[in-house]
Amino acid sequence: METDLRYGLQKVKVDESDPRHHQTHLKFGTPLPPPLVRLCCANQVASKSCRCPRDGTLSCSGCFLVRYCSKECQLEHWGLHKKDCKNPLKSASWSPAWVQQMRFPSFINGDNPQPGMEPYLLSQFGMGVVLQVWGNIAAIDIINAKHNEGVGNIRNKDLSIAFVASGDLRNVVKTVNELPEDYSGNIKVVLNDLNTIVVCRNIMILAILGTIPDIEEAAEHALHLWYSVFQPISYQTRILPRILESQTLQNLTGKRAQLTHSTSMHTTFSTNTIAYLMDILRAPALDPDVASNALNDIMNAPQRADYRDRYYASIKPSHRVAFERWRSFGLILPFGAANAHLAIPNRWIFTKDGRLFLSDDANPFEGWDFDEIFDSGKAHGTTEADLIGSLFFHIMDQLVEFSKRLRRFKIQIYSFDLDATKLPRTLKSNTSFPQSFDRIEVSNIMDKNYVGMSVLSGWGPFLNQANPHATIIGLFMNWYKWKESADFMLSPGDFSSAKERMSACPYTVRIYCTGRKIQPDFALGIFSLNALSSGSKDDQVDGYHDIVPRYVEGV
Repeated sequence: METDLRYGLQKVKVDESDPRHHQTHLKFGTPLPPPLVRLCCANQVASKSCRCPRDGTLSCSGCFLVRYCSKECQLEHWGLHKKDCKNPLKSASWSPAWVQQMRFPSFINGDNPQPGMEPYLLSQFGMGVVLQVWGNIAAIDIINAKHNEGVGNIRNKDLSIAFVASGDLRNVVKTVNELPEDYSGNIKVVLNDLNTIVVCRNIMILAILGTIPDIEEAAEHALHLWYSVFQPISYQTRILPRILESQTLQNLTGKRAQLTHSTSMHTTFSTNTIAYLMDILRAPALDPDVASNALNDIMNAPQRADYRDRYYASIKPSHRVAFERWRSFGLILPFGAANAHLAIPNRWIFTKDGRLFLSDDANPFEGWDFDEIFDSGKAHGTTEADLIGSLFFHIMDQLVEFSKRLRRFKIQIYSFDLDATKLPRTLKSNTSFPQSFDRIEVSNIMDKNYVGMSVLSGWGPFLNQANPHATIIGLFMNWYKWKESADFMLSPGDFSSAKERMSACPYTVRIYCTGRKIQPDFALGIFSLNALSSGSKDDQVDGYHDIVPRYVEGV
């Protein structure tokens, strides 16, 4: 790596043989840039219709957030980039406002607490409509063939998998993408969630990935519908008309629809879900200013400054700047990429009256593995400092590969909008639906405050008894709420004691580890009589099991 101190640039070596290094660019001033497959030069000035078409290979050594193709482009762009490059958040001496002002942060003291709400509970408060549109733990491959059936054995094996409380599509995408390249079996996927908005978002993303011929364009539009507050102009002009005519959206009451030549959809939605889907598709566009204000009101509320600082204090300086950019504009894009074409408020992330579905602690990075995010970013020319750019390229890679596999693998997707406890009855009522599964992913509905351990009795009989690796995969996300010895956050006495200790140094990171508290309860809960009477073979439940390490790493 070479450094030119005069211009503050660092040259990075680029593998010219890598096909991702080559892309066809449109002319300067074109309002709709092509799909972004490689980090571009950061000299992008929409107001001047100036968009350098070359790749960025020279890093700004002041921030490492952007790259340029030349010294000339860096100098031309400096007037705009200077503010970001010298952002105080990037300083090694930055500290939260509560530290500078020598006071307790508002998430401890509680500024203007709501009536009846104890101050110690305010640390869990999130503003906004609060809909979980993104996953909050990293995507998992629920097959994990390498550690179960074996990669060699799974290549031509028919599979049936169920996501009974799916949330977003990340686990579906990850699971299909981790199958061998030459997989030749048939895959049946049951995709279910009770939330109307979640299932509508998922069906739209699948429709885009399977219907739009240009796979990279499809992936980028799917990404922005999934994650960005604003969508490309071409969504309305080229994507939406094609989606509305697709079989996927014309067959929502159980009739088979061809998503690709090798993948079919069997969508069975309630009349309420279909009505909501059509309402959003026909709804007039939100005013961009209304959308921007809604985003800013949630993500940058002055009374929540300490909450933001708490998060910024836990990440690298350059990542603070990157995350602040996301909170300001709501776009998943490389830091220096052109963004003027992202001008249409994303109807799938707002309520009908223009309120944001996100709380102010929403984080698009939580649904993916950080190491994989940075590896993807590096492969496409970004720096590790460009957190948003790395996430963009990682999701793009995942969606491009998934879209290819929708066209190559033999997949049948059965989509529902039912309560997870009622879905088994629906499956049994129609023999054309999958009747047994190699994996059943139930998310965190095993928590006591949702369905609880009765999930095992409802779904255990659906495990494929011919497969010793058939598994129900669940997450105990809220276990501490019903484990008496672990309710630290809900105990005013313990919290007050911790607050007193923190006063000695309010900027030191302290972690309360609850890992040892839950282990006995896992053993009691998973191997209870309820589990053994679930309809599964006793030797499967009692003789073959995995408890994931206390910090989730895999299944």
